Amino acid sequence: MIIENKFLDDIQRIWKENNNGYITYESNQMAISDSKMKQLVWQEDNIVMAYAIVYLGNDFFEKEKIPNKIKNLPNDVAYIWEIVTDKKYAGRGIANKLINYILEKYDNIPIYSCIDTTNIPSLRLHEKNGFKILYNFDKNSGNKLTHHVIMGANV
Repeated sequence: MIIENKFLDDIQRIWKENNNGYITYESNQMAISDSKMKQLVWQEDNIVMAYAIVYLGNDFFEKEKIPNKIKNLPNDVAYIWEIVTDKKYAGRGIANKLINYILEKYDNIPIYSCIDTTNIPSLRLHEKNGFKILYNFDKNSGNKLTHHVIMGANV
């Protein structure tokens, strides 16, 4: 079951234990404290197994410090800030359920996501759910240059 805007301690725990370096600590902290961020938690048998953070605002490019190559970006958009599944519960389709929830909840506005191209499970998850690659870019994360894609649905 999906529960909104609760279990922030569990979100932090899952991030710390299961992030694999795709999401920075600062980004995760912003995700649990910014009022424009909606926290979606997947819980079964009183256990938080995964979460997604959705940012509602067309300034997500500036917040993430990534290039905006989308012309005429509308005011109302949803941006998938992060999705993380606890490794103990991976392979159960939970991330897919979270994506489907996001697609249904925000079906009337564009939905974007930025994905590191080495994160193959996330790329496949988004493609499986109808997201299309809109453009590629390189991002300097600390001392490391990483390749990313911006994907979109309902665009």
